[in-house]
Amino acid sequence: MRLIDDVFYSRAICRGKETKKETWCKITFSDNKGYLRCNLTLNKVRHRLFQHRLVWYAHNQDWNIWDSSPDNSIDHKNKDKKDNRIANLREATQSENEQNKNSKGCYFEKARNKWRAQIYLNGKKKEIGSYDTYEEAHEAYLAEKRILHSYFVENEEL
Repeated sequence: MRLIDDVFYSRAICRGKETKKETWCKITFSDNKGYLRCNLTLNKVRHRLFQHRLVWYAHNQDWNIWDSSPDNSIDHKNKDKKDNRIANLREATQSENEQNKNSKGCYFEKARNKWRAQIYLNGKKKEIGSYDTYEEAHEAYLAEKRILHSYFVENEEL
């Protein structure tokens, strides 16, 4: 496989084997829940690979592209699943990747007529508090996010 001018190419396959001549085919990607994905056959085994993981691997050859564990994720800094520029990608755990999601961090609790703020860390919910207005609850959530998820908080918009 080759990456040339942000386009991936693979050697041509004939009867299940890679050809010996210098014929390279452009790899096409399809949309899969917002992510770009392709199918590649390696050693007669079909693999589904996401473009952002291929881009990261192309620039970081020591990274294990085949490791699909929660500690081996690639995160889009700007939250755009199709923006696969290397400058927009970073290595992250699944927990860190979840911290980069757009979240309001609060909901209205009818029984108490209050806005509740909450945040998740390592899969566990942490209650922040109850507030009279949405704005107060959301600001409390953002303040907690800046503390708990500081690595992934890069702008004030969140």
